[in-house]
Amino acid sequence: MFDVFYFGSKPDLFPFEQPADSLEDAAEQSKTEFFWYIYGDNDYRQFNFHIKPVPWEQEHVYVYPSQWQPDAGVYLAHKDHAHKRIWNFKQDQYVNRSPDRTNWIVPEEIDEDSVDFTWHPNPHDPAYNYHFGDDYQESSGLIYQVPGATDIKLLEGFNTKTVAPDIFFIDKLNQQSTQRFESLKQRYPNVQKVRYMNSMLETIKRCIARSSTTKFWVISSENNYDTFDFAWHANSWQGYMTHVFGSKLQKWSDTYLINKHVFERNTKWAKSIAEFPDLNFVTNQYVIIPEDLYDVYYIDHNNAQQNKGVLLNRFPKFKTTRFVDNYLDTLKRIVATATTEYVWVTSSLCDYTKFDFSWQPEPWQANMLHVFASKNQKFGDTFYVPVEKFKQQMDQLELLDWFDTVNYCSEQVVPYIGIDVVRYNSDDLVSLVKEHKFTAPYAVFTTTGETPDFTPSVWRKQDRAAHTFTRSGSISVVPRDIQADLSSQMYDYPYIIKHKDAFLAEKPLDIVFISNGEPEAERWYEHTCRVAGREVKRVQNVNGRVQAYQAAANASDTDWFFTVFAKLEMVENFDWAWQPDRLQEPKHYIFNARNPVNGLEYGHQGMIVYNKRLVLATEQSGLDFTLSKAHEVIPVLSGIAHFNQDPWTTWRTAFREVVKLKYFMDTAPTMETEHRLNTWLKIAQGDNAEYCLSGALDAIDYYHEVSGDYDKLFNTFEWEWLRERFTRLHKMQ
Repeated sequence: MFDVFYFGSKPDLFPFEQPADSLEDAAEQSKTEFFWYIYGDNDYRQFNFHIKPVPWEQEHVYVYPSQWQPDAGVYLAHKDHAHKRIWNFKQDQYVNRSPDRTNWIVPEEIDEDSVDFTWHPNPHDPAYNYHFGDDYQESSGLIYQVPGATDIKLLEGFNTKTVAPDIFFIDKLNQQSTQRFESLKQRYPNVQKVRYMNSMLETIKRCIARSSTTKFWVISSENNYDTFDFAWHANSWQGYMTHVFGSKLQKWSDTYLINKHVFERNTKWAKSIAEFPDLNFVTNQYVIIPEDLYDVYYIDHNNAQQNKGVLLNRFPKFKTTRFVDNYLDTLKRIVATATTEYVWVTSSLCDYTKFDFSWQPEPWQANMLHVFASKNQKFGDTFYVPVEKFKQQMDQLELLDWFDTVNYCSEQVVPYIGIDVVRYNSDDLVSLVKEHKFTAPYAVFTTTGETPDFTPSVWRKQDRAAHTFTRSGSISVVPRDIQADLSSQMYDYPYIIKHKDAFLAEKPLDIVFISNGEPEAERWYEHTCRVAGREVKRVQNVNGRVQAYQAAANASDTDWFFTVFAKLEMVENFDWAWQPDRLQEPKHYIFNARNPVNGLEYGHQGMIVYNKRLVLATEQSGLDFTLSKAHEVIPVLSGIAHFNQDPWTTWRTAFREVVKLKYFMDTAPTMETEHRLNTWLKIAQGDNAEYCLSGALDAIDYYHEVSGDYDKLFNTFEWEWLRERFTRLHKMQ
């Protein structure tokens, strides 16, 4: 038998065993060639000390393991070679380490009886403080400290049990409070009920004096904790933090794990928990907030498509109320009957199939009015209302968005179903809107079936605007309210918004070129084709003004069409994407043209956008075909009217225009008409200028000759009559 030396406790294995400070100290004391150097707190009952190293391993130090480490502090060494520390780790036998509480730190939330104190580190590893994790944290607070160690090493735990600290159930006197408390008491007999007072901060102050543990839970009677695990704890280095548990949607739920010493210190200056430093918002365990915590109201907008059944299944006792012109007045009526601290206000315009009514605001948002977007409309139709705060402000509010403060929530977006879609192929949108039977607060009128990605607001009448999404208004989102104001045009309604940045594409108006033997017709037709950059339809050699215009209308596939006449040189930069205004009654649109002879610039001889239906409905026009139906002048230059191509064309153009101007001066005189008439009679320059003046003067003579007889003035539309008069007066063919 070899000498035996020990460190730690005396093992009492052999009568001759002696203490030694180190392996080298044992070698110096040894009287035998080999010696044992062992840790005294191992169990050696099954260990065989009757071993002698083989000759070729006499310089080695045999090292024997424990149940935890390859080195249990059991060494067999040669007295002359021990200092070399040539380790030879054996596996043919091992010892069990005995429990030792000496270097352990066990926090109050860990059940000490569940800790295996036989664990020890490997003495060959660097010096660490070993932190043991569990199902909740990488460091449960259970620590094995190696003397002198500063670095930390994280290890998986060994199934320690957690002791739940004190639990304080804050009673908010809600209907489910008693049942939830009794259910918790069956799982945690130490749970204590505390009545809510003023704020969570003030209520928790009362819990501190009653807590028997340094850390304690604070939970709310409004929440469901059936699946919540109160064995949860923080990492060891988070022990000073206030741990905040939220729901799946929110960071807060009135559920806290409190360090009472830190809490007491913070309450000396903080006015709310939200002001505390070092809050830890826990994300690996959620609180279930019931959906039926507060009253739910349903505002019926009298729309045909509703998803009311979804709410009825989830909230059988929800209350229905009608919409009264605006949300401010509607909410006033709701809070007057509310029985809970907050209320949910829902709308028949929305689909709540996937909406989570367990949502709650952050603590500092408790007194805000919360608004959830309806699809992409910020001013949505779903509200979370702080009842008392709303009552305090509502009589001073003129607008709902003046409430102090409105929180426009982005956490949940509610699908919108409160809109009709009307596809139409008429040129008269105004009449369609007048006659439409609205089944929702809004309808989308569209000529193509395409609808804008837009959700309107119904907060108040000023918000219930008509919205246009094309240049012409052919695609418009129109409110039901408009019908009360609508007379002849949608502009009778005071709230119209044109979404120019979101205009959708429209089919361009057809272009029709009308000619009837004009000398330069081909030139200006080709010019029009070039500047337009697309198809230009052509109507030519049709006798009669009405017949020619109606032929052009029949050639058009669009409700309005650009009409270019054979004497007009279109400007290079004309806007061929122009569209008529469908928010007005159907009409013709007259663009300006420049007269190269007398310099006038107005609608005479200019390009005209004709309404197809009105043209085809005109069988007998007045002196001016275009002016005989609803019309509007667009003060935009369309081109230069080259009417002075020859004497005959110049004369007849001047003759016909001056007859009309003279008639208008006698029947509806204006300063503008007087100026134009005088210019035709006095100014003419350039080619065939003399025929321009003579045509104007001859027109005045004819007008006096027939004493302005309206029927006889219609002779000016007959080419043969005009040709005969021109020939007779000027001896020309």
